[in-house]
Amino acid sequence: MRAVGLVVLQIVVLLLAGTAGAQDRDDQWNRCTAYDEHGKLRPGASSDLVIDACTAIIASGRESKELAAAFANRGYAYRNKRDYDHAIQDLGQAIKLDPNNALAFTNRGEAYANKREYDRAIQDYDQAIELEPNNARTFNDRGGAYSSKHEYDRAVQDLDQAIRLDANFALAFNDRGAAYIGKGEYDRAIQDLDQAIKLDPNLARAFYNRGIAYYDRQEYDRAIQDYDEAIRLDPKFAAAFHNRGYAYSGKREYDRAIPDYDQAIRLVPSYARAFYNRGNAYSGKHEYDRAVQDYDRAIELEPNYAYAFAARGHACSGKREYDRAIHDFDQAIRLDPNYAYAFAARGNAYSLKHEYDRAIQDYDQAIRLDPNYAPAFTGRCAGLAIVNRLQEAIADCNESLRRQPGDGGALNARGTAYLKLDQLDLALTDFDTALQADPKDAFSLYGRGIAKGLKGDQAGADADIAAAKQISSDITEDFEFLGLPAR
Repeated sequence: MRAVGLVVLQIVVLLLAGTAGAQDRDDQWNRCTAYDEHGKLRPGASSDLVIDACTAIIASGRESKELAAAFANRGYAYRNKRDYDHAIQDLGQAIKLDPNNALAFTNRGEAYANKREYDRAIQDYDQAIELEPNNARTFNDRGGAYSSKHEYDRAVQDLDQAIRLDANFALAFNDRGAAYIGKGEYDRAIQDLDQAIKLDPNLARAFYNRGIAYYDRQEYDRAIQDYDEAIRLDPKFAAAFHNRGYAYSGKREYDRAIPDYDQAIRLVPSYARAFYNRGNAYSGKHEYDRAVQDYDRAIELEPNYAYAFAARGHACSGKREYDRAIHDFDQAIRLDPNYAYAFAARGNAYSLKHEYDRAIQDYDQAIRLDPNYAPAFTGRCAGLAIVNRLQEAIADCNESLRRQPGDGGALNARGTAYLKLDQLDLALTDFDTALQADPKDAFSLYGRGIAKGLKGDQAGADADIAAAKQISSDITEDFEFLGLPAR
């Protein structure tokens, strides 16, 4: 699974500084304007000191321009403290006093963006651009808001303009790279992120985003290298730890993934997605109780987290608690009626309860929702084979294998159908192919053993069936239920 929302666009804005003359006259004014030209606090200053000084200036009464600047600076300080509501109030007051203050519109836009109120943010960026049409940073910020709305084409247009206005703007290359990731154009994304890193080798966010692009290209080792660098540059970068864990999970190196998820959670204890993906790693290790605990926490943090309900359902299926699994899949489907995986997974649970009609109905719905979802074809193939609708089963397995060549589950299901049709050579071919990918697949071994026995190779049959029983003590019962006992 992918890490839904991992492309985070960092927006840094400049501050409206007070006039130099006012700073000379008033120590309070110096503290109220304690930011440099890049919007960074000067040494020895803090957001709280800025807020106190600006509050004193506002209370003392000034002419409107100075008062507007005090509100703007205090609003920016509140923004830095992530107190976005107070920031918006102050920046709104600054704009009321000085309607031509483009930077106040930009800063308020950023506060709205941080509250995920992207439409309101864009309205403010529009106004700032109308007032200052050559400000690269505002185009960059508006591009970031469009990316957050998944309107990537509009985002790229704005980021193009930011780069035209400032060819050395590392953050704009970073953000355009992130937008290209959203569009699935990974080569263009990597080109932009390379340029961002060239312009600013300390931009942790660019390494992080390039890691996402490499991950999406399934180049997990290169992704991990970039996340390593992002973490070196910013040891408190929780999302980089999370994504590095996700890349290790992509390599099925769950024992390396879990410590990264642990660190992400230590840094951000409310990180629901980290709990969810750590649960996936435990599930990958078949440690279903620990997985369920993590899914519980993810759902506690985000009660409408459909993916977490579906993943918990999968873990409950792994524990053979099929009724609990179905309840979770029901909830996932209620939250997201277009969630094809949840229908297919619920179909699997019904199949394991031997309720094949209900299972097939769920596979049907999964395929309607996503006609390219190979596991749904595999599941329906297996269900149809069990109820002896054998030609339909083979057709479904063919569809699955067309979309996902070499899939062991589809090969085993089709091999089962061929066994039932007494097409033994075809069955042997499917089981052999499945075993090439996984030599310890008990189902493939046992199925191949049956086929060998039916063809008169009793020694080969006995060897395969004995090997299958060593791997799975229940395998004989599974095949007897299918109507395919060893002979």
